Amino acid sequence: MSKIFDYQNFQRALRFIYPYYWGVIFAIVSSIFLSVFSAGRPILIQLAFDKYISPPLSEIDSFTKFFIDHLSISFSFFMFFIVLCLLLESLLQFVFIYKSNHIAQLIIKDFRYTLFDKILKFKISYFDKTPIGKMITRVISDIEAIGSMFSQGVLSIFGDIFKIIIIIVWMFFSNWKLALLGLSFFPVLIFFTAIFQKLMKTTFEKIRSSISKLNVFVYEHITGMHIVKMFNREKNESLKFKKINKKYTEFNIDSILYFSIFLPIIDIFSAISMGLIVWFGGTMMLNDLTSLESNFNTSIGQLISFILLINMLFRPLRSMADKFNTLQMGAVASSRVFKLINDSSQVEIYKGKKQKNIYFKDIIFKNVFFSYKKNEMVLNNINLKIESGKTLAIVGPTGSGKTTLINLLNKFYKPNKGDVLIGDINVLDLDINVLRKNIGLILQDTFLFSDSIYNNITFFKKLNKKDVNAVLREMKLFDFVNSFPGGLDYQIGEGGGFLSMGQKQLISFIRTYISFSPILIFDEATSSLDSETESLIKKSIKILIKNKTSIIIAHRLSTIKNADTIVFLKDGKIVEKGNHQELINIKGFYWKYYKTQLV
Repeated sequence: MSKIFDYQNFQRALRFIYPYYWGVIFAIVSSIFLSVFSAGRPILIQLAFDKYISPPLSEIDSFTKFFIDHLSISFSFFMFFIVLCLLLESLLQFVFIYKSNHIAQLIIKDFRYTLFDKILKFKISYFDKTPIGKMITRVISDIEAIGSMFSQGVLSIFGDIFKIIIIIVWMFFSNWKLALLGLSFFPVLIFFTAIFQKLMKTTFEKIRSSISKLNVFVYEHITGMHIVKMFNREKNESLKFKKINKKYTEFNIDSILYFSIFLPIIDIFSAISMGLIVWFGGTMMLNDLTSLESNFNTSIGQLISFILLINMLFRPLRSMADKFNTLQMGAVASSRVFKLINDSSQVEIYKGKKQKNIYFKDIIFKNVFFSYKKNEMVLNNINLKIESGKTLAIVGPTGSGKTTLINLLNKFYKPNKGDVLIGDINVLDLDINVLRKNIGLILQDTFLFSDSIYNNITFFKKLNKKDVNAVLREMKLFDFVNSFPGGLDYQIGEGGGFLSMGQKQLISFIRTYISFSPILIFDEATSSLDSETESLIKKSIKILIKNKTSIIIAHRLSTIKNADTIVFLKDGKIVEKGNHQELINIKGFYWKYYKTQLV
């Protein structure tokens, strides 16, 4: 079982802490000074009693005796000094709380950015098999847990440990017999603390896993709410959520149980230690009253200070037990976050050749084989040439591999065998940023951001509104955009919720056209359009593909009749190839496909 302190994760965390090391040092120093003033109060109270209130009847430790003999200030001034220390302690507490939380926010800001930036670089295949809710948990919930670990755990523990050291050293220096008595249960308490830490570690791993499942379930069911309601599944999905939520609650209750057992153990040992000191110290002091000579050498001030110090000694342990929750949460969360940050296997290879003129060359699929899963071939020995400046249409039944072809061209996936070339250069050797900047892609499932039409249109390439309007006029879509209230400034809602499917598709067309990419891909781009909107887009698509290499995937064959070349895919193989009329004449797969749409 892993420990709270993971050395590898600590090393990784150092690069996030390093830019703010002065702030971290300042917070730690503040915590240490806070501990000094906090632990110093019982010592000052002891000296006040032994000097002014109840001087010891017998010899005491040499340091206290030296202080008492040479202290010449008045009792009032000494009490003022104690109050001043208390005020300084309060001030340092404010400084520490503010600085530690401030530093924690800066660190998790960098953590969150680094994680999200890494996720943006992951391969498409990673998102195919990873639930979105899980990613949200990593970026939001886990990062917050790490932030709490810094602000409420790591930095304050320095002060707690330093306070424990000061108290133990002073107790042994002041009266080693009372110190041994008061600390007799300390090793047992450390043993119980170790057990508590292991139990909490396991529990918090389960809690983090459960909250991830909760996030996944909630995200999927909110985004797919229309499906839930359409099939009248509200009650069933509610029961599923109830089970997941119950598990999450049970794990939290387990952590509460361990915590509620551990805290009373600390309080019991603290009370027993103080009771022993009162009993043993009081007995020895009574002996001082009846004996002319004592070997115990204690005083009222020393007894009071030991009672206060024992309480103060166990308080950091109790506080550290509180912080175990935060530390364990942060430790589990950090291991999950660092696992993503340091996962290089899922990162796309961005660097490569940056030729620009190559995108006006032919696109060639040469002996291409591909499968998403082992032994389930999607593309089987594809050989295809798309001439520069020409339009290729790809048709075929669902699952024949049409979309997979463009995924390979975009370098979303790597062929199992064979090459995808632009000109004479393999796309795998091209710089990924340059490659995708030169390919405009319009998908069937159009995604729009919760923003204005203008910001969605210029997402790929920023243009001012004057230039955007000029493009809209060129595409014959100026009136379409300006039919919305506010025109380009119209807020389309989350995911374009205020728009119809056809309207979202048209905005996607405009966004792609503004990219001015030499290669255009339409993947079922007109499938969601009604007849009127389809007629509108056909006028624009002629402008869109002019002097560009275009690939059109379509079920509605009316949109591809004018393509230079049409290929028919079936079971991952090209079974027919030619223009519309040639394929009609041979009366094969394409002819049957076309005939069914005419019926």
